Amino acid sequence: MIAMYDSGLGGLSVWRAVRAALPDWPITYLADQAYCPYGPRGRDEIIARALKVGHYLVSQGATILVVACNTATTAAIAALRAELSLPIVGIEPAIKPAAAMSRTGRIAVLATEYTLASARVKTLLDDHADGVDVLRRAGHGWVEQVEAGELSSERTRALVRSVVEPLMGENIDHIALGCTHYPFLEPLIREVTGNGIQLYDPAEAIARRVGDLLRQHGCDSQGDRYYRFITTSADAGEMALRLPQLIGHPYPVESQALD
Repeated sequence: MIAMYDSGLGGLSVWRAVRAALPDWPITYLADQAYCPYGPRGRDEIIARALKVGHYLVSQGATILVVACNTATTAAIAALRAELSLPIVGIEPAIKPAAAMSRTGRIAVLATEYTLASARVKTLLDDHADGVDVLRRAGHGWVEQVEAGELSSERTRALVRSVVEPLMGENIDHIALGCTHYPFLEPLIREVTGNGIQLYDPAEAIARRVGDLLRQHGCDSQGDRYYRFITTSADAGEMALRLPQLIGHPYPVESQALD
Protein backbone atom coordinates (compact mmCIF):
# COMPACT_ATOMS: atom_id res chain seq x y z
CA MET A 1 0.00 0.00 0.00
CA ILE A 2 1.23 3.51 -0.87
CA ALA A 3 0.71 5.81 2.12
CA MET A 4 0.65 9.57 1.74
CA TYR A 5 0.14 12.41 4.14
CA ASP A 6 -0.04 16.19 4.26
CA SER A 7 -1.08 18.76 6.81
CA GLY A 8 -4.36 18.93 4.92
CA LEU A 9 -5.74 18.56 1.41
CA GLY A 10 -2.88 20.00 -0.62
CA GLY A 11 -1.18 16.62 -0.97
CA LEU A 12 -4.14 15.51 -3.05
CA SER A 13 -2.36 17.24 -5.95
CA VAL A 14 0.36 14.61 -5.50
CA TRP A 15 -2.24 11.88 -4.96
CA ARG A 16 -3.65 12.61 -8.43
CA ALA A 17 -0.23 12.16 -10.02
CA VAL A 18 0.58 8.98 -8.08
CA ARG A 19 -2.79 7.43 -8.93
CA ALA A 20 -2.30 8.25 -12.62
CA ALA A 21 1.22 6.78 -12.67
CA LEU A 22 0.43 3.70 -10.53
CA PRO A 23 -3.24 2.89 -11.20
CA ASP A 24 -3.08 -0.67 -9.81
CA TRP A 25 -1.76 0.31 -6.40
CA PRO A 26 -3.86 0.89 -3.26
CA ILE A 27 -3.32 4.34 -1.77
CA THR A 28 -4.08 5.57 1.73
CA TYR A 29 -4.11 9.35 2.14
CA LEU A 30 -4.05 11.01 5.56
CA ALA A 31 -4.81 14.70 6.04
CA ASP A 32 -3.58 15.99 9.40
CA GLN A 33 -6.29 18.63 9.41
CA ALA A 34 -6.39 18.84 13.20
CA TYR A 35 -2.96 20.53 12.94
CA CYS A 36 -3.33 22.32 9.59
CA PRO A 37 -1.59 24.51 8.55
CA TYR A 38 1.91 23.37 9.52
CA GLY A 39 3.58 26.60 8.36
CA PRO A 40 3.18 28.60 11.61
CA ARG A 41 4.18 25.63 13.81
CA GLY A 42 7.63 25.00 15.25
CA ARG A 43 10.01 22.40 13.87
CA ASP A 44 9.80 20.14 16.92
CA GLU A 45 6.01 20.04 16.75
CA ILE A 46 6.07 19.20 13.03
CA ILE A 47 8.57 16.40 13.66
CA ALA A 48 6.44 14.99 16.48
CA ARG A 49 3.38 14.99 14.23
CA ALA A 50 5.31 13.40 11.37
CA LEU A 51 6.49 10.53 13.56
CA LYS A 52 3.00 9.98 14.96
CA VAL A 53 1.48 9.96 11.47
CA GLY A 54 4.29 7.82 10.08
CA HIS A 55 3.96 5.13 12.75
CA TYR A 56 0.20 5.07 12.30
CA LEU A 57 0.45 4.60 8.52
CA VAL A 58 3.02 1.82 8.99
CA SER A 59 0.57 0.13 11.35
CA GLN A 60 -2.02 0.31 8.56
CA GLY A 61 0.22 -1.59 6.15
CA ALA A 62 2.25 1.08 4.35
CA THR A 63 4.83 -0.23 1.87
CA ILE A 64 6.15 3.25 1.05
CA LEU A 65 5.49 6.65 2.62
CA VAL A 66 5.08 9.85 0.61
CA VAL A 67 5.41 13.05 2.61
CA ALA A 68 3.22 15.14 0.30
CA CYS A 69 3.93 18.36 2.15
CA ASN A 70 6.87 20.71 1.60
CA THR A 71 6.87 21.98 5.18
CA ALA A 72 6.80 18.49 6.69
CA THR A 73 9.51 17.31 4.28
CA THR A 74 11.74 20.23 5.22
CA ALA A 75 11.27 19.79 8.96
CA ALA A 76 10.84 16.08 9.47
CA ILE A 77 11.96 13.79 6.66
CA ALA A 78 15.35 13.11 8.28
CA ALA A 79 13.63 12.09 11.52
CA LEU A 80 11.18 9.87 9.62
CA ARG A 81 13.97 8.12 7.74
CA ALA A 82 15.91 7.57 10.97
CA GLU A 83 12.94 5.97 12.74
CA LEU A 84 10.94 4.12 10.04
CA SER A 85 12.26 1.18 8.05
CA LEU A 86 10.45 1.73 4.75
CA PRO A 87 11.16 3.87 1.67
CA ILE A 88 10.19 7.49 2.22
CA VAL A 89 9.69 10.09 -0.50
CA GLY A 90 9.59 13.80 0.24
CA ILE A 91 8.77 16.83 -1.86
CA GLU A 92 10.58 20.09 -2.45
CA PRO A 93 10.14 23.21 -4.60
CA ALA A 94 11.13 22.57 -8.24
CA ILE A 95 13.92 25.16 -8.13
CA LYS A 96 16.38 22.98 -10.07
CA PRO A 97 14.37 22.61 -13.32
CA ALA A 98 13.03 26.16 -13.13
CA ALA A 99 16.52 27.63 -12.79
CA ALA A 100 17.96 25.33 -15.46
CA MET A 101 15.31 26.27 -18.02
CA SER A 102 15.20 30.01 -17.34
CA ARG A 103 16.10 32.22 -20.28
CA THR A 104 15.89 35.52 -18.41
CA GLY A 105 17.91 34.35 -15.41
CA ARG A 106 15.07 35.32 -13.09
CA ILE A 107 12.54 32.92 -11.54
CA ALA A 108 10.11 32.93 -8.63
CA VAL A 109 9.33 30.38 -5.93
CA LEU A 110 5.92 30.39 -4.27
CA ALA A 111 5.76 28.54 -0.95
CA THR A 112 4.93 28.93 2.73
CA GLU A 113 7.13 31.17 4.85
CA TYR A 114 8.46 28.11 6.70
CA THR A 115 9.58 26.42 3.50
CA LEU A 116 11.08 29.59 2.02
CA ALA A 117 13.15 30.19 5.16
CA SER A 118 14.32 26.58 5.40
CA ALA A 119 17.87 25.29 5.09
CA ARG A 120 16.65 22.94 2.34
CA VAL A 121 15.63 25.82 0.10
CA LYS A 122 18.95 27.54 0.77
CA THR A 123 20.74 24.35 -0.31
CA LEU A 124 18.64 24.11 -3.48
CA LEU A 125 19.48 27.72 -4.31
CA ASP A 126 23.19 27.20 -3.66
CA ASP A 127 23.35 23.96 -5.65
CA HIS A 128 21.06 24.71 -8.60
CA ALA A 129 20.46 28.44 -8.95
CA ASP A 130 23.94 29.89 -9.20
CA GLY A 131 23.72 32.95 -11.42
CA VAL A 132 19.90 32.97 -11.35
CA ASP A 133 17.89 35.55 -9.41
CA VAL A 134 15.24 33.71 -7.37
CA LEU A 135 12.37 35.76 -5.99
CA ARG A 136 10.83 34.03 -2.97
CA ARG A 137 7.20 34.82 -2.19
CA ALA A 138 4.82 33.38 0.41
CA GLY A 139 1.20 32.70 -0.53
CA HIS A 140 -0.36 34.12 2.62
CA GLY A 141 -3.78 32.57 3.21
CA TRP A 142 -3.61 30.32 0.15
CA VAL A 143 -3.52 27.07 2.12
CA GLU A 144 -6.55 28.07 4.17
CA GLN A 145 -8.53 28.97 1.03
CA VAL A 146 -7.84 25.57 -0.55
CA GLU A 147 -8.78 23.82 2.68
CA ALA A 148 -12.08 25.74 2.65
CA GLY A 149 -12.74 24.73 -0.95
CA GLU A 150 -12.60 28.36 -2.11
CA LEU A 151 -10.65 27.75 -5.30
CA SER A 152 -12.21 30.54 -7.33
CA SER A 153 -13.81 32.96 -4.86
CA GLU A 154 -13.12 36.66 -5.10
CA ARG A 155 -11.22 36.54 -1.80
CA THR A 156 -8.96 33.78 -3.11
CA ARG A 157 -8.50 35.62 -6.41
CA ALA A 158 -7.46 38.76 -4.49
CA LEU A 159 -4.98 36.80 -2.35
CA VAL A 160 -3.40 35.24 -5.42
CA ARG A 161 -3.24 38.51 -7.32
CA SER A 162 -1.61 40.30 -4.38
CA VAL A 163 1.36 37.93 -4.63
CA VAL A 164 1.58 37.19 -8.35
CA GLU A 165 0.83 40.57 -9.94
CA PRO A 166 3.96 42.28 -8.51
CA LEU A 167 6.07 39.50 -10.06
CA MET A 168 4.90 40.40 -13.55
CA GLY A 169 7.20 43.41 -13.65
CA GLU A 170 10.24 41.40 -12.53
CA ASN A 171 11.15 39.74 -15.87
CA ILE A 172 10.66 36.22 -14.51
CA ASP A 173 9.94 33.36 -16.91
CA HIS A 174 9.41 30.40 -14.55
CA ILE A 175 7.56 29.90 -11.27
CA ALA A 176 8.27 26.92 -9.01
CA LEU A 177 5.35 25.91 -6.80
CA GLY A 178 6.66 25.01 -3.35
CA CYS A 179 3.44 24.02 -1.58
CA THR A 180 1.21 21.10 -2.57
CA HIS A 181 -1.89 23.24 -2.03
CA TYR A 182 -0.83 25.75 -4.69
CA PRO A 183 -1.46 23.64 -7.85
CA PHE A 184 -5.17 23.83 -7.05
CA LEU A 185 -4.88 27.59 -7.53
CA GLU A 186 -3.12 27.35 -10.89
CA PRO A 187 -6.16 28.68 -12.81
CA LEU A 188 -6.08 31.86 -10.70
CA ILE A 189 -2.31 32.14 -11.06
CA ARG A 190 -2.73 31.77 -14.84
CA GLU A 191 -5.27 34.59 -14.86
CA VAL A 192 -2.36 36.85 -13.90
CA THR A 193 0.59 35.25 -15.70
CA GLY A 194 -1.09 34.06 -18.89
CA ASN A 195 0.74 31.25 -20.71
CA GLY A 196 4.06 33.04 -21.10
CA ILE A 197 5.41 31.86 -17.75
CA GLN A 198 6.14 28.19 -17.04
CA LEU A 199 4.74 26.80 -13.79
CA TYR A 200 6.55 23.85 -12.20
CA ASP A 201 4.57 21.43 -10.05
CA PRO A 202 6.80 18.56 -8.79
CA ALA A 203 3.90 16.08 -8.38
CA GLU A 204 4.67 14.05 -11.53
CA ALA A 205 8.33 13.77 -10.57
CA ILE A 206 7.28 12.48 -7.14
CA ALA A 207 5.02 9.88 -8.78
CA ARG A 208 7.92 8.66 -10.95
CA ARG A 209 10.14 8.41 -7.87
CA VAL A 210 7.52 6.36 -6.03
CA GLY A 211 7.29 3.94 -8.97
CA ASP A 212 11.07 3.63 -9.17
CA LEU A 213 11.40 2.84 -5.47
CA LEU A 214 8.62 0.25 -5.55
CA ARG A 215 10.35 -1.51 -8.44
CA GLN A 216 13.76 -1.29 -6.75
CA HIS A 217 12.36 -2.93 -3.63
CA GLY A 218 10.57 -5.64 -5.62
CA CYS A 219 7.14 -4.52 -4.44
CA ASP A 220 3.98 -5.72 -6.17
CA SER A 221 0.51 -4.24 -5.78
CA GLN A 222 -1.03 -7.76 -6.05
CA GLY A 223 -3.99 -6.20 -7.86
CA ASP A 224 -5.70 -5.19 -4.59
CA ARG A 225 -6.50 -1.60 -5.52
CA TYR A 226 -8.40 0.63 -3.10
CA TYR A 227 -8.36 4.29 -2.11
CA ARG A 228 -8.65 5.16 1.55
CA PHE A 229 -8.94 8.68 2.96
CA ILE A 230 -8.38 9.63 6.60
CA THR A 231 -8.53 12.96 8.42
CA THR A 232 -7.35 13.74 11.95
CA SER A 233 -10.18 16.27 12.20
CA ALA A 234 -13.24 15.23 14.17
CA ASP A 235 -15.37 16.27 11.18
CA ALA A 236 -14.74 13.81 8.36
CA GLY A 237 -17.67 15.22 6.43
CA GLU A 238 -15.80 18.42 5.59
CA MET A 239 -13.02 16.55 3.81
CA ALA A 240 -15.55 14.30 2.07
CA LEU A 241 -17.17 17.42 0.61
CA ARG A 242 -13.83 18.55 -0.83
CA LEU A 243 -12.77 15.32 -2.56
CA PRO A 244 -15.05 15.63 -5.64
CA GLN A 245 -13.90 19.23 -6.03
CA LEU A 246 -10.19 18.44 -5.74
CA ILE A 247 -9.81 14.98 -7.30
CA GLY A 248 -13.04 14.63 -9.25
CA HIS A 249 -14.63 11.74 -7.36
CA PRO A 250 -16.39 11.21 -4.02
CA TYR A 251 -14.96 8.79 -1.46
CA PRO A 252 -15.82 8.00 2.15
CA VAL A 253 -13.53 9.65 4.71
CA GLU A 254 -12.58 8.24 8.11
CA SER A 255 -11.81 10.33 11.17
CA GLN A 256 -8.80 9.17 13.20
CA ALA A 257 -7.55 11.13 16.21
CA LEU A 258 -3.76 10.90 16.59
CA ASP A 259 -3.30 12.78 19.85
